[in-house]
Amino acid sequence: MKLAYLLLGAALLLHRPAQAQDIGPALDMTLMAGWTGNAAMYAELEKRAGSAKGSPSSVAATSATSFAYHSTPSTRARAVEQVANRVRPTTPQLAQVITTAFGPGKTDFETTYAQLIDGTGLRSNNAADAMTTYLLVGYAIVHNLQDDKDITPAMARGLRQQVQSILADTPQLKPGDPVAAARLGEEMKLQAVVLQGGWQSAAKEDKLPAYQQQTAQLFKTSYGLDLRALRLTAQGFAKR
Repeated sequence: MKLAYLLLGAALLLHRPAQAQDIGPALDMTLMAGWTGNAAMYAELEKRAGSAKGSPSSVAATSATSFAYHSTPSTRARAVEQVANRVRPTTPQLAQVITTAFGPGKTDFETTYAQLIDGTGLRSNNAADAMTTYLLVGYAIVHNLQDDKDITPAMARGLRQQVQSILADTPQLKPGDPVAAARLGEEMKLQAVVLQGGWQSAAKEDKLPAYQQQTAQLFKTSYGLDLRALRLTAQGFAKR
């Protein structure tokens, strides 16, 4: 089976309503990384978006190196294994899809992720950047932003600043802890790749409108983040 179809299958499983209530989105990386405050974190992001109003952000920037880590084949392989193991008890089909697509001897999701962030200014070895990428992919899907130029490097930097600031206040991820940063970052990168691949495949399969709706519902239901009510600016998310 081609990678594109595997990614679509994983993404559709991710959006399955029955799973959303039971375990959250099937690839909720913050939840699966052992976090308990993921919903509160996204609520804080929306709160800060509401106060931004498109004007220069008053949120103090956290050092970009605070959530840096060394991305290696072993850290990425560990992320694939951890994700597959966590979802296997409740969603064995998804675990199989992940292993088939990204397991040993298969595609290294770093290759796809590097293409995903090309030109954004985001990095592949930083947890804040990885979470920013995941949010950008979700936003692009919901608003059907097909042109790479629709999201500028300045917008990506603005959102990363918001994310960095929020992560700095998250007890489960202390700035300067490369082990925790690698755990979160690699899993968020994997989720971003799955979302992006599912989007591309959904378009080819003429399932794009449903995929957009499901993605919007995923973020709203699971995170309390209504991407349809937000706009992306050089200061990050702001209310429409």
